[in-house]
Amino acid sequence: MTDSYVEINLTRLSNNVKAILEKYPEYKSYIGVVKGDAYGHGMRSVKALHHGGLRYFAVSSLEEAFDLRKYNAHVPVLCLEPVAIERLGEAADLDLTLAIPDIEYLRAMLAADVNHSFKLHIKVDAGFSRLGLKDKGEIKEAVQLINSSPHFLEGIYQHFATAGIFDPHYDNQIRRFKELTSLIDLDEIPIVHLGSGVSLVAHPKIDIATGTRMGLIMYGYNISPSSYGSSMKDRLRDLRDKRNQKKYHLTETYRDVQLDLSPAMSYKCRILQIKDVNAGEYVGYGAEYQAPELISIAVLPVGYNNGIGHANFGRVVEINGKRYPIIGEIGMNMCCVKVDNRVKLTDTVTLLGGGISLGRFSRASGLGLAEVLLGIGKNNERIYIK
Repeated sequence: MTDSYVEINLTRLSNNVKAILEKYPEYKSYIGVVKGDAYGHGMRSVKALHHGGLRYFAVSSLEEAFDLRKYNAHVPVLCLEPVAIERLGEAADLDLTLAIPDIEYLRAMLAADVNHSFKLHIKVDAGFSRLGLKDKGEIKEAVQLINSSPHFLEGIYQHFATAGIFDPHYDNQIRRFKELTSLIDLDEIPIVHLGSGVSLVAHPKIDIATGTRMGLIMYGYNISPSSYGSSMKDRLRDLRDKRNQKKYHLTETYRDVQLDLSPAMSYKCRILQIKDVNAGEYVGYGAEYQAPELISIAVLPVGYNNGIGHANFGRVVEINGKRYPIIGEIGMNMCCVKVDNRVKLTDTVTLLGGGISLGRFSRASGLGLAEVLLGIGKNNERIYIK
């Protein structure tokens, strides 16, 4: 066994896709986002996701597309970032679908000497202020230019800035997208994809959408919002949401959506040493933790170099089904856990998985959910299981 490793359960990946497609059958196209090396799960995951029913994928770069093609040579792949004009030949060799971020890029792409007919997706900036066209006249021109070229306008899309649960941005972006595309016929474009996994589960289907993109959800995480509890603070939050929904005419929000998903990634390591620390002695950098009494610690071979984050906000690990707290500051390659006499040097430590949810791991690290998966997936050996 290596010092630290992540396990990727390929069967769970396939089953997650099957569960999503079964519950949400109303789209014609489902695009699996595998950027960030498949959110840290590795491009080998594409085979399992394809087996589950996904027939379109999205990457962020040519380099990711090269890796994906090692595992599936023929599935359609959308490159979400614009490919450099001088590298269009490589994109042609990979048979990539290209994203069009602005009219200038489109003109340069159409003028390029590349003997290949590309599928193209126009990116619309409906309020995210990143890539995309934000003038409806230019969008109309883009459609006309593509339709008069040897290339095929297969899709048009945008990214949401928020989940649209507490604010009007989601609905504003839908309205803005419709306004920006009002001079073209969306019915003539096969794939209109606006949403993501969270919009898929949290809101009704957008009327003009024929496709959707999926990220975290297909890796096993139900990201639908939960219902509020009965505390005074939660009741006030519920009243706030209802007031905002009425005030801003917000799209309905679905809570506590039941979806049969299982996280595909778990993170484990071995124990380097178990030792006693006397009362009054310090543990770790900065001498921030002082033992209040005689304690036992297990030294683990993981730190922020392994993707767990330099911060430690109440982090725990699981050993033999019991949770133990990490104490002291997390180092680059090591950290310490306060344990009891039931822990042995040969035990396996679980840092993610079992009773350690992605949400708990994320909060302890001060990192986002996708950031956690990417960090530990890329910085530890991956072991694939079925």
